[in-house]
Amino acid sequence: MGRGRKKRVAKRRSKMFNRNAIRVKMGKPIFFTLTHCSKKLGGVSNKYNYKANMHKLCFVGARFYNVKYQASIMTNCNFRNANLIGIDFYNCNLRGTSFKNTNFKNVVFYNCNLRDADFKDAIFENVFFICTSFKEVKNLNFDNPEINIIKTYNRIDLNSDVESRLLGLVQNESIFDARVLHVNKNKLNHWTLSLLNVKYGDKAISFLSKILPKKEKWNNMYTVYSYMQLIENLMKT
Repeated sequence: MGRGRKKRVAKRRSKMFNRNAIRVKMGKPIFFTLTHCSKKLGGVSNKYNYKANMHKLCFVGARFYNVKYQASIMTNCNFRNANLIGIDFYNCNLRGTSFKNTNFKNVVFYNCNLRDADFKDAIFENVFFICTSFKEVKNLNFDNPEINIIKTYNRIDLNSDVESRLLGLVQNESIFDARVLHVNKNKLNHWTLSLLNVKYGDKAISFLSKILPKKEKWNNMYTVYSYMQLIENLMKT
């Protein structure tokens, strides 16, 4: 890298740190940004990433667990041989990303850009593609029974008490901030609720509406998978 380019990179980095410092003082979130990194990176666990900006990053063989990416740019990244368990991609740009030999388990793609994304030899278990375009996607086997494609909005008829209890959870930041059960403070996320309903039935959603208000702080409730785990663990007791 030449001297001039080093100065420009250092200047951009300095501006980024200054912007982040200002956002911290204002109480605003810091968005993860990393591009053109040649170093092999590790995975992430128990994290909510909003407006992450990742371009040409190498996650070969990495493990991701219980992570939600929302409104994020993840273009031309390499997830070859990675393990993605309990991951939600919501409104993400995944254009040109390689998922070759990637192991997907309990993963949700919602309204994502998969143009030129490559799924060659990927392994799927309970994976959902919701309102996602497959134009120019590569090597995705639509006949795989573990791949579920949903295009129609399925609104669930909730009991008024259940709905009221779930909407009341907007006051709980550990539940509301990741927007898994909620679209906004006045609307529930029926996409998520329908996935839980299909797998566990109305009884499970009623159970969630009763158990979640009992704690002020819930840890790592970032994905559809995290709620599946909660239902399976607590309904057994």
